[in-house]
Amino acid sequence: MAGRVITVLAVVATLSVVALYITVIRSVDGPAQADVLTVPFVAGYLLLMAALLAASLLVRPIARPALRAAASAGLFALGVLAGFTIGVAILIAAALAIASTVLAMIAEPSARSQISGTIAAVLAIALLVGGFEFTWNYLACPPTGESGGSTASFLGHGSIYACDNGVLTVQH
Repeated sequence: MAGRVITVLAVVATLSVVALYITVIRSVDGPAQADVLTVPFVAGYLLLMAALLAASLLVRPIARPALRAAASAGLFALGVLAGFTIGVAILIAAALAIASTVLAMIAEPSARSQISGTIAAVLAIALLVGGFEFTWNYLACPPTGESGGSTASFLGHGSIYACDNGVLTVQH
């Protein structure tokens, strides 16, 4: 019963983070960002983590650890990466998800649950890293104005870009 309550709290916390994130992003003034997919990816990833946690309430006990471990790992990794913005809020949701995962693994201590939980956590982090690599490097310039910056990369080779009235110039 405690695991279900904590899981519901983790879902609510994660959905609250999505609402907070979108509110913060919409309130920021300034030139349009060229990495147009990062915000939708982060919001979608958070929604996916909330959906995994919610789904864990509906599945058989043997599947709960995997779903909750995936959400726990994904939320924790994103919370660390977003440390200077909404990271603390994400880490609160991650802490609740981790507690729910631990309770699910205690309730279902089989090797199958442990292995599936580990694999699911690795896949959630791989999706996060792959998603960021793609979104950070998919650039689109606004039709008017000038801007520029650099892209991040987990692989160590980000780019420097400039936008000039809709024309994108990238240096690797």
